Amino acid sequence: MKNILTALLVILVTVTACHDPYNDNASPGNEYTGGPQTKTALDNWLYEKFTLPYNIEVKYRQDASELDLYKTLVPPDADKVQSMMEVVRSVWIDTYTSVAGDAFIKQYCPKQFVLVGSANYNFDGTITLGTAEGGRKVVLYVVNDFQKTDRYAVTEMAHVIEHEFTHILNQKISYPAELKAISAGKYTANWNTVSVSDARLAGFITNYAMSSPDEDIAEMVSMMLVLGREGYERMLSCETTADSYETIRKKEKLIVDYLQKAFSIDFYALQTKVQEAIAAVAPPGNGGGGSVPDPLLDIWGWAKTYTTFNVDLMTTPESQVLVSSYVIDNNTLHAKGLALDYNFKITFTDTNMAMLTLYYYNINSETREYKEANFVFRVVDPSGDGTVQFFYLSSDANADYLVNDVGARQLFTYFQGIFYPNWLEMCSGVYYPGLFPVDSPNDYCLGVLSN
Repeated sequence: MKNILTALLVILVTVTACHDPYNDNASPGNEYTGGPQTKTALDNWLYEKFTLPYNIEVKYRQDASELDLYKTLVPPDADKVQSMMEVVRSVWIDTYTSVAGDAFIKQYCPKQFVLVGSANYNFDGTITLGTAEGGRKVVLYVVNDFQKTDRYAVTEMAHVIEHEFTHILNQKISYPAELKAISAGKYTANWNTVSVSDARLAGFITNYAMSSPDEDIAEMVSMMLVLGREGYERMLSCETTADSYETIRKKEKLIVDYLQKAFSIDFYALQTKVQEAIAAVAPPGNGGGGSVPDPLLDIWGWAKTYTTFNVDLMTTPESQVLVSSYVIDNNTLHAKGLALDYNFKITFTDTNMAMLTLYYYNINSETREYKEANFVFRVVDPSGDGTVQFFYLSSDANADYLVNDVGARQLFTYFQGIFYPNWLEMCSGVYYPGLFPVDSPNDYCLGVLSN
């Protein structure tokens, strides 16, 4: 089934100037202290579904001892906790127990889940969505943005869970050394400057898989599960070369054999179960779907279904031109002790007005303080043919600083052109909304729609 990505990305940065991007997600009415609490219906539900059958503790109240003291993190909205953990139970625990039995989960599952409402920002501008610590604890971030009925949000959350659980299994029984040798010499600390498309051409299933062999294995397992057999095969058929196809296939075979021999897991049966579970929670069509999307400008714009076009260079298969524009700007900022976040957005603020928002921060500060840089454009259809042109009108002080003082102008310049707004269907059957430069459509920018 085809899905339209029209929901807010789970790792989307939604910031306003001079404060932490996610602090506003905290709801003062919720229980956020770590001290003794009267048991609530939520506590009882978590005990019944996780602690009693599997001895898994789920912590959602704030407890500084469980998290990085040097990061600004906020607790989850209690209203979001059950919906996320329902998906954790159905998409992760129940699928593994159906294939490997209750004993498997009881033996290998982490004994603690810690939920965090906000994102965990790293020094290099990337965002950590989850961590697995010593095989005993999994920390899940960005709970406050989770929407249970949104298929993209569910698959992204499943991706994180499956990724972290793979690390736990690898810690229990090591994966074969041959897996490290397949892409030896190709791993890089600069994986976040490589597009997803280019990563696949190099023999990696995602760009994050390029960071190390351990992450390569975890990404292979998690992506094969959330893409499903059909989506995975389509991705291989049209997003790889003969060499990279063979590379990914070698990794797949070794991983499937490893899971069977080490844990008696039939991986392809598990893959089917995960797909069934995702479809049961968020069927194709929820949060965007259907075989053919509506024309993009019919649903994106002022007073339309969606007002915002969100770009995330870490998860969307962007063109190399767009990625290069970001890298040049980010390197320019680094020379000034700054960094450019890899999320940005275009928001309609009136019928023919739109604002490009970039985010940047000081890399030498102990506390990350994000700043917004806003560029205002007038949007017109110059030819009456459905194209749009962004005419620059004005910018705020932060935007002026980035362009005029720092000299970071690549992304700003990129969007001063004529674009054809349309959908791009990926091999997996997913449709991404995109802006395609009229003179060079292969230099597109893809995104996700939201309000």
